[in-house]
Amino acid sequence: MKHLFRAGVLLLGLFAIMFILPRVMPIPGSLLDFGFHKPNAAKDEQLWASLPISYAQSTACSSCHQDNYRAWQQSNHKTVACENCHGAANAHLNGQGLPEINDSRELCGTCHARVTGRPVSFPQVDMNEMGGQAACSTCHNPHDPRAGMPPRVPHELEDRTNCQSCHAPHEPIVTPPPVVPHSLEGRTNCLACHGQQQVSRPVAPPKVPHSLDGRSDCLVCHNAGGIKPFPKDHAGRASGTCLSCHGGK
Repeated sequence: MKHLFRAGVLLLGLFAIMFILPRVMPIPGSLLDFGFHKPNAAKDEQLWASLPISYAQSTACSSCHQDNYRAWQQSNHKTVACENCHGAANAHLNGQGLPEINDSRELCGTCHARVTGRPVSFPQVDMNEMGGQAACSTCHNPHDPRAGMPPRVPHELEDRTNCQSCHAPHEPIVTPPPVVPHSLEGRTNCLACHGQQQVSRPVAPPKVPHSLDGRSDCLVCHNAGGIKPFPKDHAGRASGTCLSCHGGK
């Protein structure tokens, strides 16, 4: 019985040290400076109440930005608040200028950088390789990241990775599969864009946002050191192939 009594005393002592002693000990003044302690609760409430309102609900954006709001609300990004990218909105709502948009690669990488612990099905890329140093929004629409994606492969691949063996224009089958509807210039890996049914696909390339007005040499402006540099994986492609993917306005 003595060993049970000793064990009971030991447990009571541990309970007192862990749960009772911290509650009766005085709070050091240095900790009170950080707030959220009972003696400082009223002061903390006054401090937080005095801070200016900086943020707003995403619904506040809907009245003026209906198209983008509607696209965002129906997209995979609907759980990402507008202010995550556009910054605090309250000043803008009160007519005090436009919020500064954060379109940095680092912000996108917060969710989409390849991390071992993330599910394979979650869209993630190697931020050091994908798109050079261009902003992700160059190709991806932040409001609707799946808009305009190439169609998925509608059948099982069964180790058939050479898509052009069936889908190339020269195929002599009586009832051939659909012909490739775009130039194959520099693009030999169809699955890089079209993927399998189980794989997430990238968004479609951006369209030319202006009138060409007879300007057919895209590389005059869109070169490695130009106004809008093209991604590294576009190196070696000629101007004549640009509109195969990017189209016109």
